[in-house]
Amino acid sequence: MLKKPKNIQLKISLLGHAYNDIYLFIIPLLLPFFRLEFAFTYFQSGLILAIHVALRSIFSLVFGFLGDRFDHKHLFISFGFALSSILLGSIVFISNMPFIIAILLLLAISVSTFHPLATAMIGDSAKPNKQGRDLSLFNVAGTLGLSVMSLTFGWLVQFWGWRIACLIISLPGFLLAFGYTKLKNKTQHKNSSQEELPNKKIFITYFISHGLCGLGTWTILSFLPVYATDHIGIRADISAWFLTIFVFSELSGSLIMSKIIDKKNPLKLILFATISLTLLLFALTCSTVPIIVAIIVVTMGLAHGCYYPSQHTWLATVSSNRTRGKIFGFLFFVEGISATIAPFLYGWLADKVGLVYAYRLASIPLFFSFLLYISLYYMATKHTYTSRGD
Repeated sequence: MLKKPKNIQLKISLLGHAYNDIYLFIIPLLLPFFRLEFAFTYFQSGLILAIHVALRSIFSLVFGFLGDRFDHKHLFISFGFALSSILLGSIVFISNMPFIIAILLLLAISVSTFHPLATAMIGDSAKPNKQGRDLSLFNVAGTLGLSVMSLTFGWLVQFWGWRIACLIISLPGFLLAFGYTKLKNKTQHKNSSQEELPNKKIFITYFISHGLCGLGTWTILSFLPVYATDHIGIRADISAWFLTIFVFSELSGSLIMSKIIDKKNPLKLILFATISLTLLLFALTCSTVPIIVAIIVVTMGLAHGCYYPSQHTWLATVSSNRTRGKIFGFLFFVEGISATIAPFLYGWLADKVGLVYAYRLASIPLFFSFLLYISLYYMATKHTYTSRGD
């Protein structure tokens, strides 16, 4: 299915997303080795992750604006890949821990060029009736790349250690940097059915809804292996499988979306995904039977795979080529804020009331997100109706 698109820009974007996400999540892969070699505490581990996410969020917003301002999104992405490869590869030569941390925090800045600008580029270049398909495949590529590369990293570490593994993984990034320099701006003519993001009220409602949804979904992702161990009684050495199940189910959900999303209203799909995640997260806390929990996790992954392509497609549809980079930059900024707050907030709640009740509380922002998306749906419908003069 990934071979279907013939657009070279889309092919490079799919490959770029698959590879950029390993740079994005390299710190969680390295933390176990930092704890062994440098005696990292849990607090230090959480702090570096929080700072990394915060920097990534801020600079996603910055590069989104710059990409629209100078209209050379592909060159910013090329720069990001080149700098990421240099930074990650240089770790092999450094033994001082503060310098390694500084490099990884700089890496947060370089990887932040990709998501807002590459997503906007797909929105720019996709045919009007293929935006949903292309953005769904884009989501699939990132999930698949992260899954494959995390396994590859583990294999490389066994033979050469974590420093050499970082160097090897960094090298293909230079090829992607070169590939992006060869791309040209490719913009499809915007058809008359598309409306630029209409007013501030719709804009604000959407991003609040997305932020609230992130507070719930990032809680799921942050604590699922811990939940499997502490509440269900799964052995610690296999608890990560529940996160693997979630990720591959998300991938399947995105593949399904690539076939149907252009035939449906993306806001209706967002409503379906958010209410499903709300109910499933609450249902997850009501059983300790491993097979039932695994089925719920699979369904949650499918719903999550529906959510992201749908909201990317809606944003691409209602934004113009002049503002798409800014809008997606703000999207990833809001998402980063949620990803920073959720682990700390619900980790604190889990210490106070237990992980089960923290998970149940996490369903509350998901439910409010659903309610706001209902409001957004009717506001968007009213705007479309009014703009056509019916």
